[in-house]
Amino acid sequence: MKDVSMKSTISDIQLYVENQIPEIAKTKKLLAGSIGESPSKYSRSPGMWNAVFDGLDFDAAYVPFDVRPENLSNFINALKNYPGFMGANVTVPYKLAIMDFLDSIDSTARQIGAVNTFALNSDMTMTGFNTDADGLIASMLLRLPGEVEPFIPTLEGKNVLLLGAGGAGRAAAFAIAKNIKGGALLMTNRSLQRVEDLVSEVNLTAENGTRIVAIGQNMIGQNVHDVDLIVNASTVGQSGIRSLPDNFLTSLEPFSSLAPANPPEVPDPGDSTLFWQKWFSLSYPEITSNNHESMEAISSTKSTAAFVDAIYSPSETVLLRQARLSGRKTLNGRGMLIMQAASSFVNRMTRRHLENAGYNPDSLYDFVVETMSDAF
Repeated sequence: MKDVSMKSTISDIQLYVENQIPEIAKTKKLLAGSIGESPSKYSRSPGMWNAVFDGLDFDAAYVPFDVRPENLSNFINALKNYPGFMGANVTVPYKLAIMDFLDSIDSTARQIGAVNTFALNSDMTMTGFNTDADGLIASMLLRLPGEVEPFIPTLEGKNVLLLGAGGAGRAAAFAIAKNIKGGALLMTNRSLQRVEDLVSEVNLTAENGTRIVAIGQNMIGQNVHDVDLIVNASTVGQSGIRSLPDNFLTSLEPFSSLAPANPPEVPDPGDSTLFWQKWFSLSYPEITSNNHESMEAISSTKSTAAFVDAIYSPSETVLLRQARLSGRKTLNGRGMLIMQAASSFVNRMTRRHLENAGYNPDSLYDFVVETMSDAF
């Protein structure tokens, strides 16, 4: 139970946030946001959520929070004690770490082992959820705004290659295994042990006749020939600069997730231009090798193979660009973000607040999806 004598202010929260919290947070009664390493630099979520709040004339703001790992605990405490805090979405790299700060975790998120949304309950406890799984499947099987048909008609019986075994990868693994019914799910990750452990967990939930297999990254090229769908749920290909321990930096943006990526790490020079100049001079041999191996793998897939990347910044990753230029069908993470955000808005983070304001949350779903899509 929260001690009401210890209420937080935006200034208190700011102590643990790297970016400047937007002024709108101070002007609205209710507050939500996106927590990650640097969502202020790339996240579309604030624009999407605030567009829905505006459309409903709902007195709330959604803002990005760039939080360093050493500040996460104090930051969560400050958020929890802020009057009007509703909850937050969680992105890289905190989908697993956030679980230590929550009072309860729903069964789906616990099975997946990662949380991408948490809500502050009326009794001041916090519950974690995972809407990534629903968002991924919906983005592929449902017609997205602006499209005339779904990306693919079904997953049943399909052979799928999943790249990544982190938070998003775990969500994708359980969701895909549940939907392929008699197909095969091949999974790979930089750490083979990690993906083998995940395969063991997913196998406990898979239906008879569904094959779940771990493969090493060096075996991708030998296993793509019969794959119908390739899904990237790793961070390889994501835009921007990544912070590492001991004040080092790197980037995964120029790499394809379909081949091993070994970007060099450089000390933070204190200027982004200087970083890129130094980093690129060290990186181009690795980039060249990675991109070449990825193109060879893509050329070995069926001409009807489809490619999905959970990343939405950039809008076209190296993987998707190569796949598109080879004549394959591609889908970026835009639809997944919209669909999981709509689920979070209607069913999780803001549901009780919408009900308190007199709304029927379920009746808002189509409006939320369309509005978030327009604001993306």
